[in-house]
Amino acid sequence: MATRDRVFDAALIVSCGIVQAAALAVAAFATRDAFAALHGGVPLAAATVLELALAGALTALCLFISGCRAERLGQSYAIDLRRTLYAKIARLPKARHEERRVGALSLRFVGDLSAARLWFGRGLPEVLSACVVLPGAVAILYALSPVLATRGLAPLALALVVMAVAAWHLERRHRRLRKRRAGIAISMIERIAIAPELDVMGRTSAELRRLDVQGARLRDDAVARRGRTVGLQSLLQAGTAASGLAMLWSASVTGIAPATVAASLSVLALVALPLQQLGAAWDQYCAWRVAREKAQNLLREPAVRRSLKTSKAAVSVTTVGRLGNTPVAFEVAGAKTAHLNGPACRHIARAIAGLDTYDTLDVRFDGKAQRPCVAYIGDEHVGLQGSLRRSATLMNRKRPTDARITAVLTGFGLEDLLASGGLDQRLSENGKGLSAAQTLRLDLARAVLGKADVIVIASLRWSAEPEAHALQEALQEYSSATLVLAEPLETCSTTSIPKVI
Repeated sequence: MATRDRVFDAALIVSCGIVQAAALAVAAFATRDAFAALHGGVPLAAATVLELALAGALTALCLFISGCRAERLGQSYAIDLRRTLYAKIARLPKARHEERRVGALSLRFVGDLSAARLWFGRGLPEVLSACVVLPGAVAILYALSPVLATRGLAPLALALVVMAVAAWHLERRHRRLRKRRAGIAISMIERIAIAPELDVMGRTSAELRRLDVQGARLRDDAVARRGRTVGLQSLLQAGTAASGLAMLWSASVTGIAPATVAASLSVLALVALPLQQLGAAWDQYCAWRVAREKAQNLLREPAVRRSLKTSKAAVSVTTVGRLGNTPVAFEVAGAKTAHLNGPACRHIARAIAGLDTYDTLDVRFDGKAQRPCVAYIGDEHVGLQGSLRRSATLMNRKRPTDARITAVLTGFGLEDLLASGGLDQRLSENGKGLSAAQTLRLDLARAVLGKADVIVIASLRWSAEPEAHALQEALQEYSSATLVLAEPLETCSTTSIPKVI
C-alpha cells in the first residue's frame, strides 16, 4: 500500500467517507426538520429541501468517486503483484520450476490475483469508508437523541459481537473451497492441450465423470462458504431491525418527538449499508489471506541471478566442485570450443547457463562469479508467438536491422524458411510447425544475434543433426562466443545429484 498512487487513492477514499459522514449529518437534521414541518402542517422550508438535495447529491458523487478509485487501487496492487510473481518465476532454478505443476503456477495469475484485486479494490476501501462513516453515524444518533442512540444501538452491537464470533471460521471455508477450485483449474489447464489425445485413448468419459465428482464437491463447499457469508449479513440485518424496534419502543415510552424518531431511523437505515459491506469485506479478506499464503511461499523460493550484459572480450568458463558423488573439473578458454561429458553433464551445462545452481558447484567466468550473457540451447525450442523477426531477436534489447537478421538466418541454412514468408511470417508458440532442424538453426541464429558470450548446447537436436559440424563452423564465423557442447542427454546420468538451491 505504501506507494504514491495507492496512498493517494486510499486517502481519497477516506476523504469521500468523511464527506459522506458530513452529508449524513446534514441529511439527518434536515429530515427531522422536514418531519416536524409535516407534523405541524406547514410547508417545507426551502433551506430544508436544499439541504436534503445537496446531501443526496454529495453522497452519490462520493460513492461514484470512491468506487472508481477503489477499483484503481485494486488494479494497481494486482499489476504490481503480477509483475512480482512473474519476475520470481522467471528467476526460479529450472529444476524447481520443473517440479511444479504448470497449472499450479498459472493459478497464481488467476485465482490469487482475483482475490488480491477484490480485497484491495473492494473490501479494504469499504473498511476504510466504514471506519469514518460508522463513528460519524453513531455521533449523529447521539446528537439527535442520546436515549434513542443508547437503547437502539444495543441490539446492533450484540449482532456485531455474534457476527465476529461466527466469522472466525470463514477462512477455513475459503481454504477448502480454494483447494477444490484449484484442483479443477489445474487439471483443466493441463488436460486441455492433450484433450484430443485423451479422447483417442478412450479417456473422455472417465474425465467427464471425474469433472462431475469434482464439480459436486466444489458446489457443496461453495454453498457452505456462501451460506456462512450470507449468514453474517443476515445477522446484521436482524440486528438493524431489532435496533429499529428498540428505537420505536423507547420513543413510545419516553415521548420523544416523532420527527426525531424519523431522523434517527433514517440514520439507522444508512448505517445498515456499510455494515452489510463489512460482512462482504471480511469474506474478501479471508479469500485474500488464503491466496497470500500461496504467493508468499512462492516468493520465498531462492532465486537465480542471471544477466544479459554482453562482455567485450572472450569469456573463459571454469567449473569445479562436486555434484553428488561426482567430482567436477571443467574448463574452457575464451572463444574456444569444449565438449562437456560425464555422469553429470546435463546438470553442469544447466549450471553454466544459469538455469540451476548448486551449493557444491562453483562456476566462474574469467575468474568471476558474475555471469555474462549466456545462451542455452536445450531439447525444446523456446519461442513466443509472433513474427520470425521477433523469434530470432528475443535475446536483443535493441533489434538488429532486417539485413543483419536475414544474413545470420541465411548463414545457418534457413533460406527455405525465409523464402516461405520472410521475416514477417507468423510463427506459433515454441516453434510449432517447424522441424527440429529448423528450430535448432533458429536457436543458433538467436544466440548469435543476441551477442551471447557463452553458448551452451545440450540438445538431442544437435546430436541428431547431420550437419552439426557445418553449423559449428557457422557459429565460429558469426560469433566469438565460448562454445560448450554437452553430450546427448540420454547418456548423462541423473543419479546422485544434490538438490538445486
